Amino acid sequence: MRVRPKKSAPAESMPEAQAFSFPAPIRGLILNENIAMASQGGAAVLDNWICTTTGIRARAGTSPHIPLGGKVRSMFAYRSGGVEVAFAARTAAIYPITASSLTEPTAAVTGQTSGYYSTEQFGTAGGDFLYAVNGSDKARLFNGTTWTQIDGTSTPAITGADTENFSHVWSFASRLFFVKKNSTMCYYLPVDSIAGAVSEFSLAGIFKRGGNLLYGATWSLDAGDGLDDKCVFVSDQGEVAIYEGTNPGDAAAWSKAGVYSITPPLGRKAKMQAGGDLLIATQTGLVPISQAISRDIAALEMSSVSKNITPLWQSQAFALSAVGWEIEKWPTENVMVITQPSDTEDTCLVANLQTGAWSKFTGLNVQCLVQFDNSLFFGGADGTVYRFESSGSDSGTAYTAAYLGKSEELGVSGMQKTVAQVRAKFRGKTKVKPLVTAKTDYNENLSSPPNASTEVGAGAIWGASKWGEATWGGATVSTQAVWSAVGRTGFAVAPEVQVTFGGVAKPDVELVAIDATFHVGALVT
Repeated sequence: MRVRPKKSAPAESMPEAQAFSFPAPIRGLILNENIAMASQGGAAVLDNWICTTTGIRARAGTSPHIPLGGKVRSMFAYRSGGVEVAFAARTAAIYPITASSLTEPTAAVTGQTSGYYSTEQFGTAGGDFLYAVNGSDKARLFNGTTWTQIDGTSTPAITGADTENFSHVWSFASRLFFVKKNSTMCYYLPVDSIAGAVSEFSLAGIFKRGGNLLYGATWSLDAGDGLDDKCVFVSDQGEVAIYEGTNPGDAAAWSKAGVYSITPPLGRKAKMQAGGDLLIATQTGLVPISQAISRDIAALEMSSVSKNITPLWQSQAFALSAVGWEIEKWPTENVMVITQPSDTEDTCLVANLQTGAWSKFTGLNVQCLVQFDNSLFFGGADGTVYRFESSGSDSGTAYTAAYLGKSEELGVSGMQKTVAQVRAKFRGKTKVKPLVTAKTDYNENLSSPPNASTEVGAGAIWGASKWGEATWGGATVSTQAVWSAVGRTGFAVAPEVQVTFGGVAKPDVELVAIDATFHVGALVT
């Protein structure tokens, strides 16, 4: 008996494969949209990526800078001419951290009882000075070489107040201001002075919700230091008093512009000057002061800079606000980083300064921040100061950059789709072996991360390599795009890309797009 070969199905009966392209999520993490009507360019998960204007760049790893032997509470820097000096504080001492070291440095200041400092650099005819206050110990003044304890008998001296009660310091209209802890009072010095007799300025009766004055700040409407600057006083209950003028002691040169409501702020350092606006981190979002003076408190959430990540922001704010948050701009990388100090959760928030697109760093216990040496540093609960963007791993530990896109119906609404293949398009100097797959029907549970497997090299040469892996313009930037089989079925599809890093060299790789091929099935009923 002869067995006849099985006939193939007619070509017209085979479903035709279709293609769909997901652009890189340059809008960043988007958590406030209808998941069934999401716009392109957003992400449901975006861990350890930095949004750019052209794609998303995998963050580099971190490396130890200097050990301090105890939880790092705050960090700050002094700059004068070509001199740049950085410090970090534990509860009992302040340490110089400018130079990297494998051993704990000798403390510059000892005998302290609180490491949570507010600092302000102030210039006078006598030079540049840095004030540090913490609301528990006497104020300290750094002149570029030496720290001096400031009180009523020191040289220089502040009289008229106990400096151990100074919990926050800032400058406005060429004066230094100090918050008196647990009160609605602040003090201020004469113009262009780092010492002398302080005068009192009380906000008693101004704040209607009670509570205390938490901090003050300068709101510079023109992104500079000029006549249009306003002095902002923020209470711990979420009230903002704004004053205009130059001298709180002269009614003709000082006036109240208004008192406005926000939700409670997240710390003395949780604020940032952004162009002509002042951003204040509150329990409901990162609020521009320009919106706080023109909108009801109930409407501020929708006008906040953090509105795209509102659910994440608010859950973290209520769970992780025991220690004040901090905001630090890193202009050379075009990002701002926001701490969420915790002993149990290792995360911080990151936003592109140009586009406002958000992402999240994970695996990093970021207690506080400082920028110096053109880099950003953070202090950890383990007592070590670390440098961002300086390694291929997090101090020898592998980390994963994970992206999950927003679900799409691939242009075919209401129909089942079977995703056959997905490929991620990367560009950069680092060759990666990513996990590339897809989730269906709004499943946002990430797959197990891939093993660390990256290679940094010259790249392939155009004309002598496989298509899609060739270097443009020599050994600089190469493209990578490899198909991965998926085989998942659903009516909505979201791309997933994960890359694990654990090498020595800093990764240089940017995700620019994800392609998918799929077949259309039956109508979903």
